[in-house]
Amino acid sequence: MTEVERTSMERGDLVKQRIAHYDYFHDPNTFTYRLRKTAKPKEKKVKERKHAVVVRRLIDQNGNHTKTVIDIKSALLCEVLLEINAGVQGLDLSRHEPETSFEVMYHSYGALLERLAKEQAKEQQDRGEALIIDIMAAIQMIEEDLAKTLHDVSGLTAQQEITFDLLWTIFKPNSLICEYHDFTEQNRLLLVRQAEYKRGMDGSRYLQMTCDIIRNDGSLFGFAQELLMIGEFKGVRPIAELPTYPLKYHPSADDLYAEAVKIGKSYVQLSQHSYHEIEAGLALRDQGGRVGQFYVSGRVMISPSAFRRFLPSSELNPSVHKALKKETLTNDDFAIITPIVLGFAFDRKSWGAFALSRIKDVRWNDAAFGALVLGSKQKMLIHGLVRQHASQAASFDDIIEGKGRGLIGLLAGTPGCGKTLTAEAVAEITHKPLYAVSAGELGTTPDYVESKLTEVLELAQLWDAVLLLDEAEVFLQQRNAVDINRNALVSIFLRQLEYYKGILILTTNMAEQVDRAFESRIHFSVHYPELGVEARMSVWKTFLAKVSLQVSEKDLTRLADHHINGRQIKNVVSSAQTISLANGSSGLSLEDIDVVLGVLHDWQSSTQGPSRPLHIRRGVAAL
Repeated sequence: MTEVERTSMERGDLVKQRIAHYDYFHDPNTFTYRLRKTAKPKEKKVKERKHAVVVRRLIDQNGNHTKTVIDIKSALLCEVLLEINAGVQGLDLSRHEPETSFEVMYHSYGALLERLAKEQAKEQQDRGEALIIDIMAAIQMIEEDLAKTLHDVSGLTAQQEITFDLLWTIFKPNSLICEYHDFTEQNRLLLVRQAEYKRGMDGSRYLQMTCDIIRNDGSLFGFAQELLMIGEFKGVRPIAELPTYPLKYHPSADDLYAEAVKIGKSYVQLSQHSYHEIEAGLALRDQGGRVGQFYVSGRVMISPSAFRRFLPSSELNPSVHKALKKETLTNDDFAIITPIVLGFAFDRKSWGAFALSRIKDVRWNDAAFGALVLGSKQKMLIHGLVRQHASQAASFDDIIEGKGRGLIGLLAGTPGCGKTLTAEAVAEITHKPLYAVSAGELGTTPDYVESKLTEVLELAQLWDAVLLLDEAEVFLQQRNAVDINRNALVSIFLRQLEYYKGILILTTNMAEQVDRAFESRIHFSVHYPELGVEARMSVWKTFLAKVSLQVSEKDLTRLADHHINGRQIKNVVSSAQTISLANGSSGLSLEDIDVVLGVLHDWQSSTQGPSRPLHIRRGVAAL
């Protein structure tokens, strides 16, 4: 026998001595739990050393095997396992008596083989013989106790398949997994930390993955935890057909990873409060303790901190448990940054979670102000004031610190005469969000109104938005000695206006009833008369141009002869376009416009009352 063979045999004997199997059982005589060696075939006794790995089976009072625990008795091996499994949950390797599980040892198998090869490749004087023996003991224990698992998983994964009982084996802690997020219709990557079987209330089994993503929770930026589940299934299933699975099994893994890194970098570049357009699609929102879907389009404010403040316990915003510095992020970090951003959808007036892949830069309509049906002097006044305020807000300051910095406008007139369009145009030329709120949304009782109004004004100021308070009569009406509740509302509103620093536009249908106290607080006021023929012609031109429908001057004059307001003109064009699409037409025609106008006038004739906005449901005109 050569020296090398003798050394190898001696090392093999030492490795065996470093592994032990025990049963932790209940002794009915002493009513306590005791340890005894697990029964095995007799073999030649050798001089024993202290064990490195102890496989301890837990036996209940009925003699049933309930669980197996791996005790790590070697400090050297424990240190290696901690390095391999940094960040993995459920290790229990840092306690006074370190222990772990077969699952952790299984997932450590490949790394232990690599570490063994690395140690054995060292020069003789630098080699840690004790560490080598302990690593070999751990590897041997895995190969003996998990031999069937290793064999079965190898065969299944070679075919890109897995069974439910072996599902845990493919979710290696600290590895990337992928999921198609149905709610926001996009792929995302997560870092799995732990996978364990659970049972639901109905007794059904499922595999729960504890994962980390990187996100901004409105307070901190860093790792946040998410739980994913895969329900029990029978037989063999292709791995790529699972709702969640390791990235390496994805047919386009490299492309998916590259796209995730790109989206992650886009997320990091977002400012705390950033205004964007969003492509039409699904989003998520909190609905009284549960998450629901809603359809969103138009413009949104990405604002995690405001989301956290106004929805502090939302399931859509899990808290960060470990903060990270953005400047230290690696590509692997960027890849697991959530592709979901939190903010406010202005069209739906709803907080939500939006797909980052659909977030785009705002396309400002700088020509919107010029298209207003408004006198040139009035346009000049409004344009000059809002431009000056946007560039030098401090110049509006009052004598008292913090007062009088806001720019307040009052727009009065009947519905559909252009008040809302003016507010929209002001937001466009100043490149600010338009935050529209109706007085009805603020409530009717003084306490609630004050709280809600404070919230609205703070958000508008935080987002540097143009605030449109529509139908503000309830806050503007003259006070009297009888209506105490209304007097309180007006007083609250006056007090809030004193310290508002942004652009606020109020609209009303009853200008003659405005309390005189507002006169000194309003910087510009405009009265909108009912639209005449020329004004209606201008509005028709604007909305027809938006749908690329060209008509002759004669037809335009004929349309303008219809005595309807601007909002009704907008609704007619929108409804006609819907009918055209429902009928499969290639484009909107004047005939479609005439059909909708006919229905509108039939309704007006039958009711002999004021016209009402026209709505379309499923391609059918309805009033």
